[in-house]
Amino acid sequence: MKTFIKYILVAAAMVMTGCSDDDEQIIYEQPGSMKLVFNQESIFQGKMQTGNLLGINGKGYPILSNGLVAMHDVPAESEYLIYYPADMQFSGKTLKYTLPATQNFSKGAVDMLASPVFCLTDNDGLKEVELSTLCGGLKLTIPANEDFASVTSVVLTAKGDALTGDITLDAETGQMTLGSNTAQTLTLEGNIEIIEDEEVIFALPPLTFTDIVDVTLVSPKGQGTCSIDLKGKAVECGKLLSVTLDNIEWISITNYYGTANSIIVAPGTTTVTVDCAPYYTTSLQYAYENLPGSSTQLARSAKLLWSDVSSNFVSGVSLSADRKSFTATLNGQPGNAVIAIYNVDDPDETEEGEEAIILWSYHIWVTEVNEQNYGINSKGNNYTVLDRNLGATSITPGDSRTIGLVYQWGRKDPFVTNGIVGGNTSAVMYNESGEIDFSIVSGGATNGTVEFSIKNPRSFIKNSRSSSNVTTLPYYYSYDWLYWGNNAIWGNPEGYNYPLATTIQKSVYDPCPAGYCVAPRDTWFNNSGEAGVGPAASIFLSSDALDAANYGYAATYNNQTLWYPFTGLRGRRDGKLTEGDKSGSYWSSSAFAEKGADASYMIVNSSGAIDVAKKSSRGSAFAIRCVKEN
Repeated sequence: MKTFIKYILVAAAMVMTGCSDDDEQIIYEQPGSMKLVFNQESIFQGKMQTGNLLGINGKGYPILSNGLVAMHDVPAESEYLIYYPADMQFSGKTLKYTLPATQNFSKGAVDMLASPVFCLTDNDGLKEVELSTLCGGLKLTIPANEDFASVTSVVLTAKGDALTGDITLDAETGQMTLGSNTAQTLTLEGNIEIIEDEEVIFALPPLTFTDIVDVTLVSPKGQGTCSIDLKGKAVECGKLLSVTLDNIEWISITNYYGTANSIIVAPGTTTVTVDCAPYYTTSLQYAYENLPGSSTQLARSAKLLWSDVSSNFVSGVSLSADRKSFTATLNGQPGNAVIAIYNVDDPDETEEGEEAIILWSYHIWVTEVNEQNYGINSKGNNYTVLDRNLGATSITPGDSRTIGLVYQWGRKDPFVTNGIVGGNTSAVMYNESGEIDFSIVSGGATNGTVEFSIKNPRSFIKNSRSSSNVTTLPYYYSYDWLYWGNNAIWGNPEGYNYPLATTIQKSVYDPCPAGYCVAPRDTWFNNSGEAGVGPAASIFLSSDALDAANYGYAATYNNQTLWYPFTGLRGRRDGKLTEGDKSGSYWSSSAFAEKGADASYMIVNSSGAIDVAKKSSRGSAFAIRCVKEN
């Protein structure tokens, strides 16, 4: 404990120095450490991480483990104003601070940065310091909703009441006042799962509400809104005001740009104009609804990301005056390019404070295409299929241009695969300046999201997890590029049940051109009724369709010649090319099972084996065949 130790100077010394009998020297003896405790309930105790700074009389000192603070470097004083966060403005016995307009979700607690704590103590109270909070809490209970599953932010909007802003504390009286710089909107951000009822807690300055408060819950699948009548109810320091949200109106909202992610262009064409206007959909399966977006979402520039032909395959990209389309100048050769639209005027020369963000991107596919009708299959569906892989510019066996591009399951943007037949050598990528490298990034909670994939269409995202949870929602899957699973992302959430083709709606994340979608799981079944998923049940009819010399399968089915080349794949763990000399893997739009980690695909390989409904990890990149929408 801090103690006053008074030393009375010896009389001789007082005489020698001319001191009076009343003169004394006060020495403040310090303990080696100080322990922090809270005098409020646990909700307000939060977590002050080891290494964070605690403010003591205007300076910051690191917090050690178990809430201890070493006192060795703290100047001895008769009184101590102790506070957190340490960046509060200190002046005597007064503290000033700006409560953040955005708080971070912490399960069962408030955000400590939004709920400052303090203690004014003398030496007798120094060894164990009781911290008091300046704020109270508003606890909202969000009812469970399995359709939306999670919330990324909760926004409060008050009508006439200040929810955050500048505060001033008189530590001696404990009186806190709000300044003139206040706001009536407050946001809580975090990964808030709502498969079951969930509680979120806002830290608020003491106040008595004068009106209703609007609540907006933002979800990856849309948003929910409701209002709560808090008029006359008070938030008090260190206490919780609890409210259950009723009558939430949920609506699915997914923003996107343009009406297709791939655009077919005939060879010899030298310009192509692409719709890049903002739209949104309210469909939980992300179906195209083309509801007009806001003018604030309009692109400000467009630029080539890469092509697989040459640096002059695309010689210029210009945005239209209304910013709802762009025009690309082409050299007329067959091939592929990806063009992105941005939020800034020039992504190569941004202004200070600007960040060039890709809003959306588009695959320009210069090729001839023909349709092939496979007829009614054993599942009762009839598919019309393009005669080549997505991104292929030839159907001649043995031609490397038949291989096309590859896609991670659920992503809208392509990656180059083999540039040679029967090998594992990547095709070359170019921008306007020359050759560029293939981009590979780690997965995880930050990168394993649809939002990140849209902003980084060039980057192959390695698997985000190595284990699965298919027991309780939200599910996640081993070796998926997505951190949280999503069976609906390609518009066919129950494809494992072989639904009628007429019930499948194309997703805004589907990589196929307008009028086409990723092949459903039963695309490659024949009409024989043969059991199983092997050659006899497939459009290839038997393993005799193997063309080993040209690394692929040639078959005659429904009076048409089909060619399915060995495509190779990019592996889920590292994005590297493999299997180019052994197999062709073709994604379907379906998960393999309702509660399974894998997606369904069709494979043909060099051993003569065929499986039209096999399963594989979603993080790998396979080829795609597009079928005509029904």
